Amino acid sequence: MILVVATVRLHPGCGAQYEAQVAQIMPQVRAANRGIVFYHAARARDEADTYRVVEAYADQAAMDRHVGSAALQSSLAQLQPLIAGIEIKLHDQVA
Repeated sequence: MILVVATVRLHPGCGAQYEAQVAQIMPQVRAANRGIVFYHAARARDEADTYRVVEAYADQAAMDRHVGSAALQSSLAQLQPLIAGIEIKLHDQVA
């Protein structure tokens, strides 16, 4: 399994709009790829305008399908104006 943790930093004041959009987008993205084990977003409690997107994929092929999917590209196009920066960290399951 592959775990992805993305830190998403928004432009100030964009949190409500981001949350509304990801609430609609994430179920569509999950449904588009059976290899997604977990795909959720959360607001950081101690960092203003900061969110974490935590994703788990059954294998590399599932992650590759997600990265190349129309669903992801569409969601990124909708969210991009709200995002100031993204940092993505990949992790391999050990237990």
